[in-house]
Order: sequence, then structure tokens, then C-alpha cells
Amino acid sequence: MIYVVLNLVMALFAVGLAFYIDRQTSENVDNPLISMSVFLAGAFAFMALMLWANIYSPDRLTLLFFRLSLICSAVYAIDLCIYCILFPSYKRSAPVRAVKWILAGVSVWFAFTMVTSITITDFLGISVDSYPLFRGRLTNYFPVTWYEMFRALIQVGLPGLSILIMILRAENREDRLNMQKSVFNAAAIIFGWFAIWVIGKARGRVPMFSSLTLTGLGFTQVILSYNSRQNFLYDIKYAVGVIVTFLVSYLIPAYIVGFFFPRLWPEFAKSHAFFVFEISIVVTVAITISYQVSKFLEKKQYFRSFQYADVFEEQLSKLDYSGEPEDIVRNMQNIFIHNLGLSEIHILVESENILNSIFDQEGKNPVTLEIKNPVFDSMLNQGRMVILKSEVENGHSFESIKSDVLKLFNKTNSEALILLAEGRRVIGAMTLGAKAGGNIYADYDYNTFTKLYSYLFVFGYYMRNIANQSIVGTVNREIRMSSQIITSIQENMDPVKNPKYDTGYIMEHAHNIGGEFVDLIRLTENRHIFVMGDLSGKGISASMSMVIIKSIIRTYLQETRDFKLLVEKVNQFIRFNLPKGTFFEGVFGLIDYTDDTMYYINCGVPALFLYTRSYNNVIEIQGEGRVLGFVKDIGHLIKVKKVKLNPGDIVVTVTDGLIDSKSLRGEMYGKERIQKSITESTAYSGDVMARSMYQTASNFLSKEFDDDVSILVIKRLANKA
Repeated sequence: MIYVVLNLVMALFAVGLAFYIDRQTSENVDNPLISMSVFLAGAFAFMALMLWANIYSPDRLTLLFFRLSLICSAVYAIDLCIYCILFPSYKRSAPVRAVKWILAGVSVWFAFTMVTSITITDFLGISVDSYPLFRGRLTNYFPVTWYEMFRALIQVGLPGLSILIMILRAENREDRLNMQKSVFNAAAIIFGWFAIWVIGKARGRVPMFSSLTLTGLGFTQVILSYNSRQNFLYDIKYAVGVIVTFLVSYLIPAYIVGFFFPRLWPEFAKSHAFFVFEISIVVTVAITISYQVSKFLEKKQYFRSFQYADVFEEQLSKLDYSGEPEDIVRNMQNIFIHNLGLSEIHILVESENILNSIFDQEGKNPVTLEIKNPVFDSMLNQGRMVILKSEVENGHSFESIKSDVLKLFNKTNSEALILLAEGRRVIGAMTLGAKAGGNIYADYDYNTFTKLYSYLFVFGYYMRNIANQSIVGTVNREIRMSSQIITSIQENMDPVKNPKYDTGYIMEHAHNIGGEFVDLIRLTENRHIFVMGDLSGKGISASMSMVIIKSIIRTYLQETRDFKLLVEKVNQFIRFNLPKGTFFEGVFGLIDYTDDTMYYINCGVPALFLYTRSYNNVIEIQGEGRVLGFVKDIGHLIKVKKVKLNPGDIVVTVTDGLIDSKSLRGEMYGKERIQKSITESTAYSGDVMARSMYQTASNFLSKEFDDDVSILVIKRLANKA
């Protein structure tokens, strides 16, 4: 019975592996490793059913399940051969698919015509009867059955042929990564052969181990799947580290469980529950030891990827924008070179729809690119600001324009491209040359660049404004501090021009720059979105997060008009792309001019007030809200609320810098004073009203504000058609 359980466990593992591969495959392609895992799961499952049927059911059912397991194993071997021969391509032409299913049909014919019976006993293991391959005298010289020939073909023949063809093709390929993957694929098959050989030897002592022969194919599939996700070149020391980590993480726990399992198995006959309890303790201890040792090894240099993200982020956050433009560019180039060991890097900024490299390294030729480039359009359409040459060569996301992307990389002599865009407006780019040692850009690099994109975007925005001569001519050349640039981004919004409405706002930072912002975005003639919020943190770090959030909101609005979905996507972006621990508290609102309805989502805004003219009263309408950035999925935690705006009604929202401010006497300003200030200033325009509220609070404090203060006023004007 235990062999039934083991085969079922391996079947479930293969199914789980198929789901894992599917989740990891971001490209919209048919990954052959998924179907291979499914067929392998079928082979394990039918093997388990065969063993079960041998105990409880007739011989015919046992033979049927064996035949089905044999067919699944054969189809897996065929898929494995095709995968290796066509590697790294996932495409399967019609002739290739036809050959696969013809061979699969031959496997079905063989299983149901050449395999005559099967015998399963504890003393002999699995014994398969099949017709002899040769008849007459040849049988004396070649006593081989059809089954033995078929098994040798699917376990050794087809995989061996695929290894030979794959290695020969890899020799003629300049792509070092795919050459390395080809070698590892061959190693996966060889390791599977070794596992089958070990199981064969073990059959001499425990004949029923013959039911575990498929485990060798399982090892092969796991290594193939792992290898398909690797996007960096190994050096010798790192390869040794990976092998040691693999031994510690997988083989040692397997050895511990394997050592205790046969010794505890006699307890199963006495007490099933006690056996399960004992073996559970063994498994828990083995996994705990594996986890702790693996965690320790990850801290060592050659047992992990080259982790530079923390230092990279620290240096980017300390980049000084007060110096000369050339010095700023040199500092940015040095940050990249120091952390990644680049051969070269080009910083490009937009000017009159052309991207020109600025302050190039000594001896490097300048780079010029057209903004109207199909590569840029594809990146913007996919919402991808980072693209790696290795990904294009080995992945499938840019298959339709692969030649254009590779031409771009060859033209710029680069291995990675970072596009700096505000919505769909390209303002700059960075092209990164090859790494030191010839290694390639991998998933770790992509994730790092994406996570720290806000720093790179602010740098690009800053450089574009000081490099563009038409802007430099109108701005005092001495004013180059980051506060001026960030302030210009903060104030870049679409004013409300509807005659029925008047808006006003004020943003005052306690320390020149910060994470608070107000944004007005025009959707159509009849719909306008407003956002007011506060991103955690202070100074340049918070302001950079603010800049990228303003940009990403406008980008998402080009993809969706679903108000709630917009907030959900912003939450995910903050959670997974901004520095860890960043959160947003504020409000998203949408005004529909056709029926004068305001829809809003409270994202932790401290106060949202509504002044109703008919009652001459101010009430709070924010209700319960959820701060963005803490949870992965916030959809079930937020609600869209709405309020009807009548003539004379006023919506006012403020940040906590106004509410929580304290006077010299230690008295908090509070919401009641804000409500009173609103009532006293309703006759003013939106702008004057916001400034009046700020000045009233400032007079109360008798000192400067300790925190940033933002106020947004939206007035539904009276007596307007």
C-alpha cells in the first residue's frame, strides 16, 4: 500500500509542478513543460492505480492501468525529445505536432497489442510479459521482448538522441545562456538515468522498488523546470554553491526521511495513527533542518545571487541634485558601474522627439534614438519600463518585434534598456552595457530596476529639464535643486474648466519637498478625477514616490476607466514596486458633471468634509477607509461611495498636517476649527478659500507648521446653468 501512496504523492507533485510552471510563465505562450508535467502526473497516477488494482481488483484492470501508465510515460518521453531538439523555442509547427501524435498512436498500439500480461508480487516486484522481439533462432541470440525494447527506447533511446542533437545545435549558437541551459538540460536527463539505475540496483533487495522507476523521470522534469527559469550564467564557485544548496535543501531531507521510513514502517501494522505521528515528526525535523541550513547558506557570497539592491537604493537616494548637470550624470553612471560592473552606460534625454545621450563616458560614441520606435510603443503597451536582451533572446514577450528589439540593442551596444516615461510620454532612457565577466542581466536585475524605478524616473525628469536648452533659457540656470523640479511635477495637473465648478488647492511642505500631492485629471468633458494624498516618508525619498505615483495613475487611466480597479492597481503598484514600507493615505474622487455626482474612495484620508448650502452646515463624509500599500489585494476592503452635489455645496479635503498641528500652547488645531473655517469662507473662490483656511490655521499656531499641509476645495457654484 505504501507504494500506492508514494506514486500518488509524486503524481500530485507533478500536478503542482505544472501549476507552478504555468504561474511562472508570464508570456502568452504554450510552455511544453506544462504538458510534460501533466503526462508525467498521469504516468504516476496510473501506476498508483495499477498497484491498488492488483490488491483489490481483477487482473484485467491492473493490466489496463499499467498500459495507460506506459502510454503516458511514452508521450512524456516524446515531448522531452521534442523539447530538447527544438530548445529554446516553444513553438511547435504542424509537422512536429503531427509526428508527436503519430508516435503517441504507436505507443497506444504497442501498449495494447504487445504487452500481454503483468504480474505484481512482493518477491518479484513488477514482471511484464510481452512478445519476443525476434522469432526463430534469433531469439536464442537476442532474447529481448518488445516491452524491454520499448522501455529502453523511451528511457534511454529518445532522451539520448535529444541530448546529442541539442548539444550539436548549441555548439553552433553564440548565445552563451542557451548553451549553458542546453548543457543543464542534458545533465537533467543524465541525472534521471542515474536515478533509474540506482532504483534498478535497489530492486535487487526490495523488488517492489520497480514501481518507483518513474521517479527518475520526475527528477529530470524538476531540473528541466528549474533550468528553464534561470537567466544568468554560472561561474565555478557559484555553481558549487548551487549544488551544495540543492543537496542541503532536497537530498539531505530526502535521505533523513528515507532512513527513518523503513525503520518506522512496522509501526503501521500496529497503529496507523502512531505511525503517521512519528513520520510527521521526522518530516518536520528534516524540513526544519533544511530550511535553517539553507537560510544560513543564503548569507554566504557564493550561495546566492549577486545581491546589490540595498546598496544600489541607498546610493540612488543620496544622489545630489544641487551640482552641475555633468557631475550629476557622472555620479549616476558611477552608481551603475560600481554595483553592476558595466562596460558602459548611456543616459538619453528627450528633445524635440529625439533621444540624445548626454555627457557620455570618455571614448564612447554618442547615441541617438527616435522616440517613435516600435520597441518603445511595445514597452508602453505592456506597461514595461525595463527590457533585457537575455529576456528577448530566451523569452517570448517581444516575439512579434524581436528583430527590432535586437537591432536596438546592437545599435546601442547594450544588454539592458530602461525607458523613462510619464504616462505614454517618453522623457528619457538608459542603455546599459555588458556586465563585468560577461554575465547577463537576469530576473534579479529586472526586479531591482523595476522596484527602484521611481529614483530613475526622477533623475530622468530632472535631466530632461536642465538638458533641454529651450527650458534652460527660461529658467534661472542657478535654480537646479530637486525641490524646483519636484514642485513643477506636483503642479502639473488638468484644471477644472466646467462653468458649474470651481476648484482650489494649496500644498505647503514643511521641509521644501515631501510626499503630499494634489492631482486633477481630465477624463472627458463631463468627467474629472481628483486625487489628494500623502505618501509615507519625508524629503526626497517621499517626493520621488509621489512623482512616480502621479505618473502611474495617469498610465493606468489609459488602460481602464473602472474607478475601483484604478485604486486596486495603484495599491498593487505601491505594494510591489515602491520601497518596502511605503504606504498612501488619501482619497480618490470622480466628479460626473452630467448629474453633479461625486464618486469617491477613502484610502485613509484623515478628513473629507461636505458643506451643504441648504443647511449651512459642514459634515464629515469620509467614513471608514483603508490605507494603500499594506495588503496585496485591497478590492474587498474598499468601497465606492457617492454624494449628490447641489448648487452651493462645497467639498473640502485636508491632510493630517492641518488637523494634528499644535500651537505654541500645545493645543491641537482639530477638525472643529477646520469646519468653522469652511463655514466662514464659503463666499470665496476655491483658491482663496484654500489659502484662507491655511492662513487661519497658521494664525492659530503662531509658528510654522511641523508637517506638510494640503487642502483641496471643490465648489459646486450656485446660479449656473
